[in-house]
Amino acid sequence: MKLYSIASGSSGNATYIEHENLRILVDAGISFKKLSNAFLSENINILHLTHVLITHEHVDHIRGMETLYSNIRVPLYTSYGTAKSMKYLDNDKFVDSVRIIEAFSPFKLGSMTITPIPLSHDAAEPLGFIFETSNIKLGYVTDTGYIRETLIEPLSNCDFYYFEANHDPIMLKNSNRPYPTIHRILTERGHLSNEDSAYYLSKMMGPRTKGIIMAHISDECNSLDKIKTTYETVLKANQKSLDSLKVYYASQTPLEVIEL
Repeated sequence: MKLYSIASGSSGNATYIEHENLRILVDAGISFKKLSNAFLSENINILHLTHVLITHEHVDHIRGMETLYSNIRVPLYTSYGTAKSMKYLDNDKFVDSVRIIEAFSPFKLGSMTITPIPLSHDAAEPLGFIFETSNIKLGYVTDTGYIRETLIEPLSNCDFYYFEANHDPIMLKNSNRPYPTIHRILTERGHLSNEDSAYYLSKMMGPRTKGIIMAHISDECNSLDKIKTTYETVLKANQKSLDSLKVYYASQTPLEVIEL
C-alpha cells in the first residue's frame, strides 16, 4: 500500500492511497490544478483514479470535487448525511455515482476492506476510515473533537496512522481568532488538541505500529515542536514512545509517497 499526503489543514485536504489496481483519493479540498500538479510530481496520472472517498462536506475537504468529477467520473463514497448536505442525491450529475456508506459497515474495494468510522465534528455525518489489506492496516482519523471509546479497539495496532493533531489549547486561546471559533474548536465537535491526539494514540498504537502522519495541523495555533513535546510527554506517561516510529507532519506541501 502507498500513502501520499497531498494537502492537510484548514486550507485544504487531500490524500492518495494506492494498493494493487486501486487508486483512491480521500477528499478533494484543493483545486484540481493543485491536485493534478501533486500527482504529476510523483509520476501518477490523476485520470487513473478509481474511487473517491469523502469524509464530510466542509469546503476544505470538497473544494475541488466538482472539477475533479467533471474530469474523472468515478464512484464517490460518503455517508448519507454528507451526500445530502452536498446535495449530491438531488443532482443528476452526481446521483448515479454516489455510494452511501455507513459507520461500522465494512465494504470491499478489490482486495482492500474499508471500514467507515463515526467521528465527532460539526458536520452532517463525518467519517474516518480503517483501510485493511492482507498485511497492512491504516487508521485514518481527522476532523474530530473526540474519539468514542468504541473506536479504540478497531483502531488498535495499525501499521500506520493518519491522525489529527490540530492545536495547542494555550496557543488557541491566546490567538486572535474570534471567541466563537475558539469555542467551536475546543468542543467535542471541533478538533483534537495535541494532548488528546497523543492520549488516543497511546491507547491505540501497538507492536506493529511503524509510523504516524500528524494531520490537520493549525498554522496559527500549533507548532511542530509543540506536537513533538506533547506527544513525548503523554506517550511516556502511558509507557509508549515515538522513538521507533517514523513521524511525518502534513501540511499544504505534499509529503513524500510512503510505502506501508
